[in-house]
Amino acid sequence: HMSNLSDKINKKEAQPTDFEYQVAQALKEIEAASDLKSQMKDVKITGATEHEETFKGQKVSAVIIWLDYKSMAAVKSIHARLQSELEKRFRRSVALVFRRTIIPKYSKIKGQQKRPNSRTLTVVHEEIMKDLLFPHNFLGKRLRLKTNGKRVIRYILDPNDKDALQDKVTTLTAVYKKLTGKDVVFEFPLSREFPV
Repeated sequence: HMSNLSDKINKKEAQPTDFEYQVAQALKEIEAASDLKSQMKDVKITGATEHEETFKGQKVSAVIIWLDYKSMAAVKSIHARLQSELEKRFRRSVALVFRRTIIPKYSKIKGQQKRPNSRTLTVVHEEIMKDLLFPHNFLGKRLRLKTNGKRVIRYILDPNDKDALQDKVTTLTAVYKKLTGKDVVFEFPLSREFPV
């Protein structure tokens, strides 16, 4: 039983956790019960955790699923369905994030002098934000320094996405902080033309 779940988990460094097996089981069920078979066969996770906290006075309960980077095309083609099927099963928000490797500034990669720009901490963190917002995106971002010296990133969202994203903002903020350690705020400008 566990062995046929393992082909949904690509985790090299450790044994999958019980919860990761639960997620793999859910993926298997979605694959078996739906017309998504062909896309689902390429969907693999590299990890999964449950996240619960009280964030700014609101209870946040989410499942964070790390997906194998190679699953990206398959996942993006069925993202909304996959997310809602998983949310039905776990009865809470599900964040789908692709596993990317961050390469530190000074490491030399197998003879390469320069690390690819797509692997810097900032870029990887921005890609995580895009994963969390998908299929929506942000229009821009601004860095704010608070008086106490804390950095807060303001993400400007598309006002047209307000209905879709409004209720998710607290969860998105909490999950992003959990994944990156960074504080963010989301704003919907009144119009797309003049995001401030």
